[in-house]
Amino acid sequence: MHGLYINKKKNNTDTSSIALVIKMIQKGDLRLKEEFIKDNVPYIIRTISNVLGIVVDDRNSEEFSIGLAAFNEAIDRYDCNKNGNFYTYSFLVIKSRLFDFIRKNRKHRNVLPFSYIEESTRVEERLLSCDSNGQFEKIEVRQELVSFEKNLKEFGISLEDLVLSSPKHKDSRLLLIKIARIIAADDEIFKKLVTKKYIPMKELLSRIKVNHKTIQRNRKFIIAVSLILRSNLYDLKEYVQGFEREGKYDE
Repeated sequence: MHGLYINKKKNNTDTSSIALVIKMIQKGDLRLKEEFIKDNVPYIIRTISNVLGIVVDDRNSEEFSIGLAAFNEAIDRYDCNKNGNFYTYSFLVIKSRLFDFIRKNRKHRNVLPFSYIEESTRVEERLLSCDSNGQFEKIEVRQELVSFEKNLKEFGISLEDLVLSSPKHKDSRLLLIKIARIIAADDEIFKKLVTKKYIPMKELLSRIKVNHKTIQRNRKFIIAVSLILRSNLYDLKEYVQGFEREGKYDE
C-alpha cells in the first residue's frame, strides 16, 4: 500500500490521509482504488451485517455485492469539503443502497418495515444535507416518509413507537393488517379515525369479530397501516402486501 493510511480502526483513522487517498483514486489511480477497497472489505461486511441485522460472511452473496458497489460509489462521489468523514459518508451510502435492496427483495421481508421507515428517513435527510448537488435520488420517497411521519404525529405516534409496537408473530401481524384494511376500505370508519384521532371501536367490531383489547393493545400499528393503505406510499404498501402474500403462501 502507499503508506497513506495505516491504522484501519475507525477512531484512529487519519481523515486527511483518507481524503488524500480518495483524491488520488478519483484522479485515476485504479491500482490504489483496488487496494483501498480490498483493505476495507471487513468494514463493508461489518456495515452490511449491522444494517440487515444478520451475519454476512459470504463474499459471493448478493448483499455483499450491493455493499461493495455502494462503497465503490462512495469513493467516486466523495467530496471532503462537503461530505466530512469518508467512513461516515460511505456508511450512509451503503445503508441507503441496502434499503433499496430490502424494499425490492422478499428474502428480507422479516426486516421490520417501521424500523426501515425510521432509519430511511434519517439516512435520506443526512444524505441530502451532505450532497448539495443532488447526486442521490429518492427525494420523492423522502418527502412521502416525512409526510407519513407528520400524519402519525397527529395521532401522538412516533416512528420509534412503531418500531417498538410492531408485532413479531406472523399470525398477529396478518390479523392486524386485516383490521387496518377494514378501516381503510370503509370511508365512514376511516373519516372518523382521521377526524376523531381514535379507532371507532363500535363500528369496527360490527365488521370483524375480534377482542377489543387486541385492537387497543395494537392501536398504533393498526392506525399506521390504515394510513399507509389510504396513502400514496407505494413502497410501504408493498411491505404490507408482502406480509399478506407470505401468509397465503403458508396456508
